[in-house]
Amino acid sequence: MIKSGDVVREYILGIVFMLCVVIFFKTPIGKGMIGEWIVRFLIGKNRPKRDIFVINNLMFYDGAKSVQIDHVLINSHGIHVIETKNYAGWIYGKDVDKEWTQTLSFGKVKHTFYNPIKQNQGHIHSLKQVLPMKAPIYSYIVFTGRATLRIKSEHVPVVYPLSLMKKINEHRKDTFRLKSIDVRKLYDGLKDLKKMNTITQREHIQGIEQRKVLRKGQSYESER
Repeated sequence: MIKSGDVVREYILGIVFMLCVVIFFKTPIGKGMIGEWIVRFLIGKNRPKRDIFVINNLMFYDGAKSVQIDHVLINSHGIHVIETKNYAGWIYGKDVDKEWTQTLSFGKVKHTFYNPIKQNQGHIHSLKQVLPMKAPIYSYIVFTGRATLRIKSEHVPVVYPLSLMKKINEHRKDTFRLKSIDVRKLYDGLKDLKKMNTITQREHIQGIEQRKVLRKGQSYESER
Protein backbone atom coordinates (compact mmCIF):
# COMPACT_ATOMS: atom_id res chain seq x y z
CA MET A 1 0.00 0.00 0.00
CA ILE A 2 1.31 3.43 -0.95
CA LYS A 3 1.34 5.78 2.02
CA SER A 4 0.00 9.30 1.63
CA GLY A 5 3.31 10.67 2.91
CA ASP A 6 5.18 8.97 0.07
CA VAL A 7 2.78 10.43 -2.49
CA VAL A 8 3.23 13.93 -1.08
CA ARG A 9 7.01 13.49 -1.02
CA GLU A 10 7.10 12.36 -4.68
CA TYR A 11 4.80 15.21 -5.65
CA ILE A 12 7.06 17.77 -3.95
CA LEU A 13 10.18 16.25 -5.50
CA GLY A 14 8.52 16.40 -8.92
CA ILE A 15 7.70 20.08 -8.47
CA VAL A 16 11.25 20.85 -7.28
CA PHE A 17 12.70 19.00 -10.29
CA MET A 18 10.49 20.90 -12.74
CA LEU A 19 11.42 24.22 -11.10
CA CYS A 20 15.11 23.36 -11.40
CA VAL A 21 14.64 22.55 -15.10
CA VAL A 22 12.79 25.82 -15.73
CA ILE A 23 15.40 27.84 -13.83
CA PHE A 24 18.26 26.12 -15.69
CA PHE A 25 16.80 26.86 -19.11
CA LYS A 26 16.49 30.51 -18.15
CA THR A 27 20.25 30.73 -17.55
CA PRO A 28 22.62 31.71 -20.40
CA ILE A 29 23.93 28.14 -20.54
CA GLY A 30 20.43 26.70 -20.70
CA LYS A 31 19.32 29.16 -23.36
CA GLY A 32 22.46 28.42 -25.33
CA MET A 33 21.66 24.71 -25.21
CA ILE A 34 18.16 25.39 -26.54
CA GLY A 35 19.64 27.38 -29.40
CA GLU A 36 22.08 24.57 -30.20
CA TRP A 37 19.26 22.02 -30.18
CA ILE A 38 17.19 24.16 -32.57
CA VAL A 39 20.07 24.36 -35.05
CA ARG A 40 20.75 20.63 -34.70
CA PHE A 41 17.10 19.89 -35.39
CA LEU A 42 17.03 22.12 -38.48
CA ILE A 43 20.15 20.72 -40.12
CA GLY A 44 19.04 17.20 -39.22
CA LYS A 45 20.99 13.97 -39.14
CA ASN A 46 23.01 12.10 -41.75
CA ARG A 47 21.14 11.29 -44.97
CA PRO A 48 23.62 9.06 -46.85
CA LYS A 49 21.25 8.42 -49.75
CA ARG A 50 21.16 12.15 -50.41
CA ASP A 51 24.89 12.67 -49.79
CA ILE A 52 24.26 14.79 -46.70
CA PHE A 53 26.32 14.35 -43.55
CA VAL A 54 26.37 16.32 -40.30
CA ILE A 55 28.96 16.66 -37.54
CA ASN A 56 28.07 18.62 -34.41
CA ASN A 57 30.61 20.04 -31.97
CA LEU A 58 33.69 19.25 -34.04
CA MET A 59 36.79 19.78 -31.89
CA PHE A 60 40.29 19.17 -33.19
CA TYR A 61 43.91 20.34 -33.11
CA ASP A 62 45.13 22.11 -36.26
CA GLY A 63 48.83 21.80 -35.42
CA ALA A 64 48.99 25.08 -33.50
CA LYS A 65 45.85 25.34 -31.38
CA SER A 66 42.58 23.64 -30.51
CA VAL A 67 39.56 24.49 -32.63
CA GLN A 68 35.87 23.98 -31.95
CA ILE A 69 33.23 24.24 -34.68
CA ASP A 70 29.58 24.18 -33.64
CA HIS A 71 28.15 22.45 -36.71
CA VAL A 72 29.44 21.15 -40.04
CA LEU A 73 27.14 20.06 -42.84
CA ILE A 74 28.71 18.31 -45.82
CA ASN A 75 26.83 17.79 -49.08
CA SER A 76 27.48 17.71 -52.81
CA HIS A 77 27.88 21.50 -52.87
CA GLY A 78 30.67 21.59 -50.30
CA ILE A 79 31.29 22.06 -46.59
CA HIS A 80 29.00 24.36 -44.62
CA VAL A 81 30.55 25.66 -41.39
CA ILE A 82 28.03 27.03 -38.90
CA GLU A 83 28.82 29.21 -35.89
CA THR A 84 25.95 29.74 -33.44
CA LYS A 85 25.60 32.66 -31.05
CA ASN A 86 23.21 33.05 -28.14
CA TYR A 87 23.03 36.77 -27.41
CA ALA A 88 20.08 38.85 -26.31
CA GLY A 89 19.48 42.52 -27.05
CA TRP A 90 20.40 44.45 -30.17
CA ILE A 91 23.49 43.36 -32.09
CA TYR A 92 25.36 45.91 -34.22
CA GLY A 93 28.32 45.32 -36.52
CA LYS A 94 29.78 44.96 -39.99
CA ASP A 95 31.62 42.06 -41.57
CA VAL A 96 34.86 44.09 -41.57
CA ASP A 97 34.67 45.15 -37.91
CA LYS A 98 36.97 43.49 -35.41
CA GLU A 99 34.26 43.55 -32.75
CA TRP A 100 30.48 43.74 -32.68
CA THR A 101 28.36 45.46 -30.05
CA GLN A 102 25.58 44.00 -27.92
CA THR A 103 23.17 46.61 -26.53
CA LEU A 104 20.88 45.85 -23.60
CA SER A 105 18.47 47.74 -21.30
CA PHE A 106 17.37 50.19 -24.00
CA GLY A 107 20.94 51.19 -24.79
CA LYS A 108 22.05 51.65 -21.19
CA VAL A 109 24.30 48.58 -21.21
CA LYS A 110 26.76 47.79 -24.00
CA HIS A 111 29.19 44.92 -24.47
CA THR A 112 31.56 44.12 -27.30
CA PHE A 113 32.49 40.66 -28.55
CA TYR A 114 34.76 39.31 -31.25
CA ASN A 115 33.22 39.46 -34.73
CA PRO A 116 31.81 35.94 -35.28
CA ILE A 117 32.40 36.23 -39.04
CA LYS A 118 36.12 36.62 -38.38
CA GLN A 119 35.90 33.89 -35.74
CA ASN A 120 34.42 31.47 -38.26
CA GLN A 121 37.02 32.53 -40.83
CA GLY A 122 39.60 31.32 -38.34
CA HIS A 123 37.73 28.03 -37.96
CA ILE A 124 37.66 27.57 -41.72
CA HIS A 125 41.37 28.36 -42.03
CA SER A 126 42.12 25.68 -39.44
CA LEU A 127 39.73 23.24 -41.11
CA LYS A 128 41.57 23.59 -44.41
CA GLN A 129 44.75 22.41 -42.68
CA VAL A 130 43.24 19.05 -41.80
CA LEU A 131 40.86 18.24 -44.66
CA PRO A 132 41.66 15.08 -46.65
CA MET A 133 40.95 16.97 -49.90
CA LYS A 134 40.03 20.40 -51.21
CA ALA A 135 36.38 21.41 -51.33
CA PRO A 136 34.29 24.60 -51.34
CA ILE A 137 33.68 25.87 -47.80
CA TYR A 138 30.86 28.23 -46.83
CA SER A 139 30.44 30.19 -43.61
CA TYR A 140 27.21 30.89 -41.72
CA ILE A 141 26.54 32.79 -38.49
CA VAL A 142 23.33 31.90 -36.67
CA PHE A 143 21.89 33.94 -33.80
CA THR A 144 19.42 31.81 -31.91
CA GLY A 145 16.53 34.28 -31.91
CA ARG A 146 17.03 36.18 -28.66
CA ALA A 147 18.73 39.07 -30.46
CA THR A 148 17.62 41.79 -32.85
CA LEU A 149 20.21 41.90 -35.61
CA ARG A 150 21.54 45.10 -37.13
CA ILE A 151 24.39 43.54 -39.09
CA LYS A 152 25.86 44.51 -42.44
CA SER A 153 27.49 41.54 -44.15
CA GLU A 154 27.95 41.19 -47.90
CA HIS A 155 29.27 37.65 -48.24
CA VAL A 156 28.59 35.69 -45.04
CA PRO A 157 24.95 35.07 -44.05
CA VAL A 158 24.11 36.25 -40.53
CA VAL A 159 20.68 34.79 -39.85
CA TYR A 160 18.19 33.38 -37.40
CA PRO A 161 17.80 29.57 -37.24
CA LEU A 162 14.72 29.35 -39.46
CA SER A 163 16.59 31.07 -42.32
CA LEU A 164 19.68 28.85 -42.14
CA MET A 165 18.58 26.01 -44.41
CA LYS A 166 17.29 28.47 -46.99
CA LYS A 167 20.77 30.00 -47.19
CA ILE A 168 22.44 26.59 -47.39
CA ASN A 169 20.04 25.46 -50.12
CA GLU A 170 20.85 28.52 -52.23
CA HIS A 171 23.98 26.62 -53.31
CA ARG A 172 21.79 24.13 -55.15
CA LYS A 173 21.97 26.42 -58.15
CA ASP A 174 25.78 26.16 -58.21
CA THR A 175 27.12 24.20 -61.15
CA PHE A 176 29.88 22.62 -59.06
CA ARG A 177 29.11 19.21 -57.57
CA LEU A 178 31.20 16.94 -55.40
CA LYS A 179 31.03 13.26 -56.28
CA SER A 180 29.35 10.98 -53.74
CA ILE A 181 32.66 9.28 -52.99
CA ASP A 182 34.27 12.66 -52.25
CA VAL A 183 31.42 13.75 -49.97
CA ARG A 184 31.88 10.53 -48.02
CA LYS A 185 35.66 10.97 -47.95
CA LEU A 186 35.28 14.43 -46.42
CA TYR A 187 32.79 13.19 -43.83
CA ASP A 188 34.87 10.17 -42.87
CA GLY A 189 37.98 12.35 -42.56
CA LEU A 190 36.28 14.83 -40.21
CA LYS A 191 34.54 12.08 -38.26
CA ASP A 192 37.89 10.36 -37.67
CA LEU A 193 39.41 13.72 -36.71
CA LYS A 194 36.71 14.19 -34.08
CA LYS A 195 37.29 10.67 -32.72
CA MET A 196 41.03 11.30 -32.42
CA ASN A 197 40.53 14.51 -30.46
CA THR A 198 41.88 14.37 -26.91
CA ILE A 199 41.29 18.03 -26.04
CA THR A 200 38.69 18.62 -23.34
CA GLN A 201 36.21 21.49 -23.42
CA ARG A 202 37.95 23.02 -20.41
CA GLU A 203 41.37 22.87 -22.07
CA HIS A 204 39.93 24.44 -25.23
CA ILE A 205 38.41 27.34 -23.27
CA GLN A 206 41.66 27.86 -21.36
CA GLY A 207 43.50 28.06 -24.68
CA ILE A 208 41.05 30.69 -25.94
CA GLU A 209 41.50 32.78 -22.80
CA GLN A 210 45.29 32.57 -23.11
CA ARG A 211 45.15 33.72 -26.74
CA LYS A 212 42.89 36.64 -25.72
CA VAL A 213 45.46 37.78 -23.17
CA LEU A 214 48.23 37.42 -25.75
CA ARG A 215 46.30 39.43 -28.35
CA LYS A 216 45.66 42.22 -25.84
CA GLY A 217 49.36 42.32 -25.00
CA GLN A 218 50.32 42.50 -28.67
CA SER A 219 47.76 45.24 -29.26
CA TYR A 220 49.19 47.22 -26.31
CA GLU A 221 52.73 46.88 -27.63
CA SER A 222 51.69 48.01 -31.13
CA GLU A 223 50.05 51.14 -29.69
CA ARG A 224 53.08 52.16 -27.67
